[in-house]
Amino acid sequence: MLAEMATNVDAARLLALRAAAMIDAGVPAEMEAAMAKYFACEAAVNVCRQAVQIHGANGVTTEYPVEKLAREAIIVPIPEGTTQIQQLIIGRALTGIAAF
Repeated sequence: MLAEMATNVDAARLLALRAAAMIDAGVPAEMEAAMAKYFACEAAVNVCRQAVQIHGANGVTTEYPVEKLAREAIIVPIPEGTTQIQQLIIGRALTGIAAF
């Protein structure tokens, strides 16, 4: 589980860094930014859920920070466009067809 969690965190970081580098270079990066947000938000939720599972019953008590992180991760995909909105942006960039 730790290996999967670490891989997801690193992949999310690299996607975000690629989008940021493109933006810094003045290159349009709407799709890359959407990919980074989509993947990072989903990874955060999954990694936090796995962390809660690793901690067992302690993972849902307020004595451990993993409980708070899991609660916060669940709402991360909502601001600035839900996961589904990010997927629509990516799909539009890939196909040129707007879903709505």
